[in-house]
Amino acid sequence: MAAEIILATVTLLLAWTYFLYPVGVITVARLIKKGKKVPAANTKEAPLPLITVIMSLYNEEKIIEAKMKSMLESDYPSDRIEFLIGSDGSTDATDSMVMRYASADTRIRFIRNAERNGKPSVLNQLASMATGEILVITDANVILTPQTIRRLAAGFADPRTGLCDATVYPRSADHTGITRQENLYGRFETNLKRAEGDLWGAMPGPYGGCYAVRRHLFPILPENILVDDLFAGLSVLRKNNRAINIPDAAVCEDTQPEMKEQYLRRVRIAAGSFQNLFHFGPFPSRRFSVIFTFLSHKIMRWLTPFLILLFFMTTVILSARSDFYFCLTAFQLIFIILSALDLVLYRKGKKVGYLRYVTHFLLMNAALAAGFVKALRGVEQGIWEPTKRV
Repeated sequence: MAAEIILATVTLLLAWTYFLYPVGVITVARLIKKGKKVPAANTKEAPLPLITVIMSLYNEEKIIEAKMKSMLESDYPSDRIEFLIGSDGSTDATDSMVMRYASADTRIRFIRNAERNGKPSVLNQLASMATGEILVITDANVILTPQTIRRLAAGFADPRTGLCDATVYPRSADHTGITRQENLYGRFETNLKRAEGDLWGAMPGPYGGCYAVRRHLFPILPENILVDDLFAGLSVLRKNNRAINIPDAAVCEDTQPEMKEQYLRRVRIAAGSFQNLFHFGPFPSRRFSVIFTFLSHKIMRWLTPFLILLFFMTTVILSARSDFYFCLTAFQLIFIILSALDLVLYRKGKKVGYLRYVTHFLLMNAALAAGFVKALRGVEQGIWEPTKRV
């Protein structure tokens, strides 16, 4: 009887995490938004805030030209924006390429660190030098549209808003490797975060490639933190400010198709997620909505590999008692075997239909488990290798 109760509980928790909670939140948010009346336009525009765009770089010569052009083509008034760019000990042509732009545009300040200290250290350095009321934190591989910064800034018209994150779109429709699965998961995450922001202003973590935050709310980042955007987002929520997604603040990013690269990236993200959990605890704010979203969206997702393992072990125990549980166990084993086959065929450039989605799900959860172990062992510094640019 105890095994059945455990299995039922685990099943309910997994259903809540991946279906009941996201579907419920997204549906309610859309219904409320649909029922709201559009307010009359305000003919008196509020003054635009001063913006400081900050970006940490490490060996980004492949993409820095496109990034710099996308930032400088912003339609935000040129006298209301500055760019602080820090090189974290780059050893390629990144520094000379950025210096060329800085020499031609007085809004750009370039800071080069001779030694590599990690992204958090560079962001702390740049944030301390910023003069803007709003910081826009962005990564080198994320391409902005001319309207991105203006639309992020518009989100701060509400004084309760402390953080706004952009909406990312893939730069190409390439579906090689694991690209299709990553893009689908990214859309799912974006829709869920947007709904959490619309309902409660309690989006638990921004898209790290491009988000904006009030300068006085941006925290001093621990130099060993691996997911600085989640740390910043939870810090804003802890101070009882709203965190939201801006649907029309669009940015583009290439999706890395290689499984190994995505796995390593997700191990780092998982380790950084658990770092944040250890730092903030399960209750990052006194607001119930923040606790509810953090538990349902983040913590339960991070615990999925342990729930899956418990689910499998329980069905194995129960398989001797019932044909149903025996078949359920066999079904899981078949999927694991087929997913392993998919990995073998992947190395030869082939796919097994929609099985790649199962492989992606298992890969994500294997990375979560590995990241948990890494976080438990302790992370000494926030230095990590960026995902290979495509």
